[in-house]
Amino acid sequence: MGYLLRRVNWASQGCEERGDLRIAQGRILERSASLRPRRRDLIVDLEGHWVLPGLVNAHDHLGLDLLPALGTPPYSSFYDWAEEIYRPDESPIRDLERAPQADRLAWGAWRNVFGGSTAVAHHDPWHRRAFASSAFPVGVVRCAWAHSLGFEKGLHRRYRPDRPFVIHAAEGTDDRAGAEVRELERLDLLHENTFLVHAMALSADDIEILARRNCKVIWCPISNLHLYGQTAPITALRQAGVNVALGTDSTLSGGLTLLDELRCAAETGQASPDELLAMVTHRATAAFKILDGRGTLEPGGRADLIVLPNRGSAANSLLAARIRDMALVLVGGRARLAGPDIANSLKLGSPNAVVDGARFRLDDSFITLRDRLDRILGPDYPHGDLWHSTAEVANVRMAPDFDEIH
Repeated sequence: MGYLLRRVNWASQGCEERGDLRIAQGRILERSASLRPRRRDLIVDLEGHWVLPGLVNAHDHLGLDLLPALGTPPYSSFYDWAEEIYRPDESPIRDLERAPQADRLAWGAWRNVFGGSTAVAHHDPWHRRAFASSAFPVGVVRCAWAHSLGFEKGLHRRYRPDRPFVIHAAEGTDDRAGAEVRELERLDLLHENTFLVHAMALSADDIEILARRNCKVIWCPISNLHLYGQTAPITALRQAGVNVALGTDSTLSGGLTLLDELRCAAETGQASPDELLAMVTHRATAAFKILDGRGTLEPGGRADLIVLPNRGSAANSLLAARIRDMALVLVGGRARLAGPDIANSLKLGSPNAVVDGARFRLDDSFITLRDRLDRILGPDYPHGDLWHSTAEVANVRMAPDFDEIH
């Protein structure tokens, strides 16, 4: 059984076209101006919509996304913020520990689904059992990582040449943040596979070093502006040829979803809508060396894609999108989220959740996850905005064949 998406506008790697897409066995099998239905195809008419590659969130801490924003900004560096907020024996950090790690990770993954992110670079320990499960809502990019120069000893033991190496660096506005690129160079940790998260306090010499070493930068504009009142010099980095990807950071300081980060990034004027679309699709997968077709809609590639209302160009439609606008999110060809009309066409069942004021068909796993976390954390836990924007539609059960449709 497969999906035939008809009369779609689709965008991939800077090209925009119109036609049909066929999806089966977790892959994009064909795309053409017109495709003939096959006997077992489930057909969806997507007139008035864009189909885009699933977005890539280049930086998140999935296990922290149940936490609300903490701290009293502005700060001069990450280290000042961390010293103020890290109180493991106090609420909410103490209370969050009551929730199983698997549930915390799953909630962070669903945060990404709601914003159209189908792949996430998780900046914390790897949890093989959770991330390898077919039930986990998003794909997780395997990275080597270190937290930061100030919080890690033996950074060389963290570095691996065969994986993306991700580290918080130059986060803030003070001299300590401004010295970190030179310190990483002294330690010989700036390489083609090195990703600097935040990279705010950069001199012209720092930018030249990053460009010469072909390092990558992960931009988290909402977190930067919230904590420090300014953000990374993206224009200068891009002009120097540095590949920039976009990330949410955790809900401790970042936006609700990657959609919010995209709008914030656009408001800085440091990248055009088309450049921002590239940052969260094919340029991100190229940076992380994800070679299975994600970030594109190329035939044969993994079927990670999103469907949004058509509001002009593909990039402008993405920048205008909110959670409530998500019409379909496919991860590996599996529908994780669908609006009512598409859910009906794909025989997924009736809506079973309300998110951001809109009705959706979600995996039942989200409903049970939210109920379980509600019981564990209790009514006094200071939940963030995503929690308050979700609500179950009562007495709706999942169609029995939901998990069988790929």
